[in-house]
Amino acid sequence: MQHDNMLPSPSEAYSNVNDEQQEILARRVLEEIATVGTGADVPLDEYIKILAEYRRCCERKGNYKEAELVQHVLKQLRLEEENRHVTALTQQQESERQGLEEAHMLEFHNFNRIWNEKIDTFEEHQLDCEAAMLERHSMELAEFHADMTNEIPKKPKFSKDLLNVRSIQQTLANAKNYSDAHKVKLKGDKMEALELEKINRERSERYSKKEAAILARHRGELMAMRKRMERGKAELERARKKELEMLLQRYHNVKRGLQGQQNIIKAKTGNILLKHAANKKTDHSGSTAINVSMGSGTFGPLMMKRRPMNEAAAHEHGSPQAGELPPIA
Repeated sequence: MQHDNMLPSPSEAYSNVNDEQQEILARRVLEEIATVGTGADVPLDEYIKILAEYRRCCERKGNYKEAELVQHVLKQLRLEEENRHVTALTQQQESERQGLEEAHMLEFHNFNRIWNEKIDTFEEHQLDCEAAMLERHSMELAEFHADMTNEIPKKPKFSKDLLNVRSIQQTLANAKNYSDAHKVKLKGDKMEALELEKINRERSERYSKKEAAILARHRGELMAMRKRMERGKAELERARKKELEMLLQRYHNVKRGLQGQQNIIKAKTGNILLKHAANKKTDHSGSTAINVSMGSGTFGPLMMKRRPMNEAAAHEHGSPQAGELPPIA
């Protein structure tokens, strides 16, 4: 049912209206309430104004029984408007808390994503550095083996004993004493074989020591690089932990601040409604008193600044329901 078609605008209802017209307006309001009740789409503030004016009209005429009935309806309407206000307050504050939690979870998700990317990038860099070092070591070792294989052996330096035996052998051969020369040659060949074996063994041992030194240096370089990488990763983890602690502390500070602000608003709202309930002289609901208090700064300067902004937004997009709270900063 469209209420705009049923009733004139507030300016038409409260200016230059005689008692008879006022009674007609009030009757129509009472019929509307009896028919559709006081749901969320009912303009309670407009109904309260019409019935309050009609009650004063009854007072002037001395129709106190009618005034008492209207006063009873007004009381119920004011309670309904205040209930709307409290419900809107509860919903608004729950929405704020939910918004804070969602913003925190989004920030936490982005934090994990960014830091996981940082650590993944670092680990990829670590693997690339290790692979490059292993490749360099492998090339160096292959080069050493090639040098060892392709090395032209130097002329063996035999012992004085072997050289002396060969000299005797040559002397005997020159003297045509072939039998003794042969014996001496066999002795020299045996000595030469032993000395060549010793020379080759020493050469092999020398290369083995060089290879072991190269491999030990490679292991040291690899271990040193891995330790540097471990320190770098540990620094990243410490930075991540510190930043996470700051993020969580910021969230807890904002949450405590929001809860404190909401508790103050709820407490002040309850006090205003209690004081207003004890005031029998006013025709306004407690919601009106709360809105006035918001404008005067009772709920803090931030609420006072937000109120004109929300009123302007409401004027642009249509008036809010009676008792509806402005958004809480």
